[in-house]
Amino acid sequence: MPTEISPATSLDHPDTPKRMYMDDPEIEWRTVKPNYDLVNRKYLAERSKFHPADSLEKLVENLVKTWEMESTHKIKEKDWGTVDPERYIFRTNGGAPKDLANNIVNGNYNMMMDNSPLFDASKETNASSHFLFKTAFPDGFAWELLELYSGPPKVSFTWRHWAHWTGPYRNNPPTGELMELIGSCAVEVDENLKIVDLQVFFDPHPMLGRLMKRRDADDSDSSGDGPRLCPFQH
Repeated sequence: MPTEISPATSLDHPDTPKRMYMDDPEIEWRTVKPNYDLVNRKYLAERSKFHPADSLEKLVENLVKTWEMESTHKIKEKDWGTVDPERYIFRTNGGAPKDLANNIVNGNYNMMMDNSPLFDASKETNASSHFLFKTAFPDGFAWELLELYSGPPKVSFTWRHWAHWTGPYRNNPPTGELMELIGSCAVEVDENLKIVDLQVFFDPHPMLGRLMKRRDADDSDSSGDGPRLCPFQH
């Protein structure tokens, strides 16, 4: 059962996510400085894991949430604090590496789904892709670390990303159902805990298929007669 979390409670809750590198007045934001109160409440109310505040799990979880904030909202490399800007690369499902400049231009969703047959990243911008999912999930798209398997400098863990579909996705009306992505990450950090290599592994197609009302999105047809929605690049 989700826990009721009031706006005031989320601000003072000891487990409220701590996103770093947001307070410098010289930061150039993509639009405005983001506010995470809504998604923080969703995280606190619906998370499945309760990592201690002083644990390595919590440190990694907050680092990833900070990276997501920077990836979504910061447009200048000088303002990023989570990565080594000279060495940083991002890869999805073993695909081609993308550097920080590419990350800033294209954004999280386009980078993570640029080879999906259900999401044509070539027709989306950073702004349009974020608008698409923010419209579908107006109550927030929360993220949590599930299990941590190794610590720095090579960090590996599983994660969960979830929302309730309460807004339209393209021309499809919402159903209110829970949408979840489960995946894993392999992250290399330097001695200052700056990310130098971030690899993400997940299958977006079951969620995308439901958003698009495609019944075949959950199929794993190996006969060659139906669609195969393998997330890996060969």
